[in-house]
Amino acid sequence: MTSKLAPLFFDLDHTLWDFETNSRLALRRGVKDLALLSHGLASEQEWIVHYEAANDWCWAQFRAGEMTKSTLRAKRFAMAMERCGMPENESLASQLGEHYLDHSPYQTALIPGTLDMLECLASRGHAMWILTNGFEEVQHIKVENSGLAGFFRGVYTSDALSVKKPNPEAYRRAASLAKVEMDAGVIMIGDSLESDVLGAQAVGWRGVHFAPGLDAHPESWKTIEVLEQLKDLPLHV
Repeated sequence: MTSKLAPLFFDLDHTLWDFETNSRLALRRGVKDLALLSHGLASEQEWIVHYEAANDWCWAQFRAGEMTKSTLRAKRFAMAMERCGMPENESLASQLGEHYLDHSPYQTALIPGTLDMLECLASRGHAMWILTNGFEEVQHIKVENSGLAGFFRGVYTSDALSVKKPNPEAYRRAASLAKVEMDAGVIMIGDSLESDVLGAQAVGWRGVHFAPGLDAHPESWKTIEVLEQLKDLPLHV
């Protein structure tokens, strides 16, 4: 008897779309286009280090419901400027936020092995969707411009769902839109242990933790270090 293929939901950033590489490309362009060295910035590398720390903090606040989408977009740049010892400049922080959104989503670097892995799973007949904690207008640009769109039946963002992973409603609403039953043997693949694995497993799905260089977490259904390993897992109901 042939096993039925499992429905697959993928995270986007840090799982398929190479967020770090693409973000840094946009940040470096921002340093040049907005002449940050003339505004007191010591170096491009210092800017990247402090921006990434500020961005992580702001996103944690956003996920916790302590910061709005509009505040996050400028706040992370204002914080990075302060940490770099640059003079306070609300207008420049706002310009940096707009510049980043105009360039970052259009970068096309993918995590190594992404396309080969998706082509293999698609050829087997897997139904696949993206479920991502991100902004609606931004995440769809990433998917379209990096050649991922053709592999997925839908892209569901926390922005459009009005709820973020690991809230159980995020998975339920995505499954409803995909017309997939919650007990259909769904598998969620992503880099976040909390959002992509433990949150999904809390609603009865199975979670594959994409964790390069990290030990397997005992609660994860499966752990992979490179995306190619996904092809060898028992992805069936």
